[in-house]
Amino acid sequence: MSERLLQLDDRTIVVAGAGGGGIGTATCAAIVLAGGRVIAIDNDINRLEMVGRLSRVTPRLADARDLPAIERVLATEGPVHGLVHVAGGLRVDQWEHTEDLRLASFDDVIASNLRSALVTSRAVASRMISSGTAGSIVHISSIAALGALPYGAAYAVAKAGMLALMRTQAVEWGPRGIRVNAIAPGSVATREEFSPDAAEERTIPLRRRAEPDDVASATLFLLSDLASFVTGHTLTVDGGASVRPAFLDETDLPVFVQDAELRPRLVR
Repeated sequence: MSERLLQLDDRTIVVAGAGGGGIGTATCAAIVLAGGRVIAIDNDINRLEMVGRLSRVTPRLADARDLPAIERVLATEGPVHGLVHVAGGLRVDQWEHTEDLRLASFDDVIASNLRSALVTSRAVASRMISSGTAGSIVHISSIAALGALPYGAAYAVAKAGMLALMRTQAVEWGPRGIRVNAIAPGSVATREEFSPDAAEERTIPLRRRAEPDDVASATLFLLSDLASFVTGHTLTVDGGASVRPAFLDETDLPVFVQDAELRPRLVR
């Protein structure tokens, strides 16, 4: 198998939510390293500064929720070959008990995560279809979409909606040569706040939180020709956290395993 299959070979990829030094910025760097060019979109000029220092990256200020704004950005560019949608999140003030969840807060979270994913993917896919360009779209969702997020219901709903959107787009756009997939990251530490949390890491089979590069590497795979027959798929990047049973204790043994001879034999 040729290593060239992992290269993006001068393809232009739009990254929405590119700034700030987290997953978006790491994704831009990975695309450039693979030989691609990036149109880096963010709604915060200060967040764009870091990614703007990379070569082969064109930083563009725009709100991913605003379809005309995204279309104006793309209108100034040549052919595009894909999209990575990272934009979204949940602010501190938006963590709420579901019975107290403010409708305005719910609407804002849905707009910043799900509406924005529709806006950017619609704009990019429309341009690809009109030019007859094949390529790949990757939505950055969350493991919250696959389970529950207590006190973050709006975020979980938005990210679950993103997976439904992705699957539908994969079916609709597959005949046009556009693959659409998603990544569901677990806990990701940004470079600014990265500090190991021993209690949290004990619940992750790989015993560490993800770094932005871990998600970017998986994204690069889905963008590349190595994933040329992968579409409609959600790739979980969480160090195994989502498959670890809740009934395990701190030694990773089931809590009901109490035999005095068996436990010492299994725990290493």
